[in-house]
Amino acid sequence: MQKYGSFANRISEIKREKRSNIILAVDPTCEVENLSDYVCHIISQLHDYVCAIKLNFHVILPLSKIKLKKITQIAHDFNLQIIADLKLNDIFDTNQITIKCLSSLGFDSVIVNPFIGKISLKSTVDYAHSLNFGVISLVYMSHADAVEGYGASLAIPDGIDKSENSKPVYRIFYDNSKSVGVDGVVVGGNRLDILKELRSKDNDGLPIYSPGILTQGGDIKKALEAGSTYLIIGRAIVNSDSPLNRIKNIYDLIKDLEY
Repeated sequence: MQKYGSFANRISEIKREKRSNIILAVDPTCEVENLSDYVCHIISQLHDYVCAIKLNFHVILPLSKIKLKKITQIAHDFNLQIIADLKLNDIFDTNQITIKCLSSLGFDSVIVNPFIGKISLKSTVDYAHSLNFGVISLVYMSHADAVEGYGASLAIPDGIDKSENSKPVYRIFYDNSKSVGVDGVVVGGNRLDILKELRSKDNDGLPIYSPGILTQGGDIKKALEAGSTYLIIGRAIVNSDSPLNRIKNIYDLIKDLEY
């Protein structure tokens, strides 16, 4: 199943089968001895309760190709998608090589920063989709000072939109991302006003992947009501005294909410 059909369809189907929209961020914030063994153990322990695994740059970078392939294979064996959180932000030629490498290692999708511009984003998405590989576009981060970038406004050049003199960066990123066919967008689950705005503006819009849940103040129920499709949760689970009990409680809460 893993490389058949689009990433968006694959993760949606797993979400339905497992009745879970949880994406587990296995991103330890301190040095971990035997990092690859740690990641494999977490996946093996918690796979029943999640639809995907997310690995951040600082987890991917120290690991060899052999270890990364072992991790992605374990994820696929447990019917999970696996996302590389690189916030990829470069010219198309570099993005192409990066995506080709990630795909060969078994990753299913990458998070990209749409700051690269609409044309470069489209080229990146088109190439990724030729490999049945997904692209998730970073529209609004969850940390406190993200407002300095994603919340800023940009002047609209003459001839593009006469009805507006300026537009928030996150709106430009969202509109560009949708127009080029990305598989989803990242918007912090603690950004309820942004979630509501994007969802009300676009009821049939892109799947929204929301970090910032629990540890950064995002409330599960409020995030889902505001428009989050997938909840990216990491530290609140993996740093708890019992990751298994913690994720079971979160899983049961989401089921009860009938998201």
